[in-house]
Amino acid sequence: MIKRHFWILATLLIVFGFQNNANAVSCKDLNTKDKMNKFMNKSNQSSPLLQKNISVTLILDACEGKQCKSKSKRAAQKETLRILKLDNKRRIYAEKGPNSPRCVIQRGGRRFVCSSCGVVSNENCRSFPSDGSSVFPGTNIDTADFTLTAGKENDMSCSKLKNPKFFKIETLIKNDSAENEQRYDKVLSYYDKEKGVPIMMNFFAEKVLRKVYRFFPKYYVKVDGQWFSTVMRVRTTLGKEKKFIFETLTHVDKKNGKLKLYLDLSDDPEFKNVPPESLFSTD
Repeated sequence: MIKRHFWILATLLIVFGFQNNANAVSCKDLNTKDKMNKFMNKSNQSSPLLQKNISVTLILDACEGKQCKSKSKRAAQKETLRILKLDNKRRIYAEKGPNSPRCVIQRGGRRFVCSSCGVVSNENCRSFPSDGSSVFPGTNIDTADFTLTAGKENDMSCSKLKNPKFFKIETLIKNDSAENEQRYDKVLSYYDKEKGVPIMMNFFAEKVLRKVYRFFPKYYVKVDGQWFSTVMRVRTTLGKEKKFIFETLTHVDKKNGKLKLYLDLSDDPEFKNVPPESLFSTD
């Protein structure tokens, strides 16, 4: 009987041990440039903003210069944004804050700014050509920063850190094209071994630290088996992280203790029985 219980316990430890470490990765696993590229592209998907299909509500706190030191000014600018993405369509609805109740809708090559919106409605919309910008409106968050680090033309190397829970990938950006106006030439990205997700990304230009993305390990959560960052801080810097000129803080909102993050629009209770395409309608 004792032996039987021992083998049952051993089996459970093996099964659940493998499940818990399914995302675990180290430099030994990333011994080629191709493997590092694939890993970085996959790990970047832990950011809700990089998901192709998602419904997420973010509380956004962005500030510039001296405004960052004033709690009252920051509080006045804080926004609650409902973000929907479906294939090549995007909708950002300012539910609370200085831009409420406006929304911005992106469909293909057109951008629509609507002055009166609701959870499922878009009214008084004006159409503009899309500028193709990868910068999230009103922030220093640039989705192109993530694709930049995983470019196949870059030189990359993986190295261990003193803390065995993390490792680092150094990316040297190739700027061979005369038309390339990329501001950065080096990126240091730090990752959580067990989760296989980023915890920090440092962007440099001519050896000067220019931008820092921070993702906090304790605020990662699993949704449908995938790790997601629910809190992010982005600073545009002048050589040091503490010496910043622009800061954006985001965290995923909750309702009744549950994160408002859904990988399928139909899973969001706010859109139950609502045709997804209608959410991007501007007629």
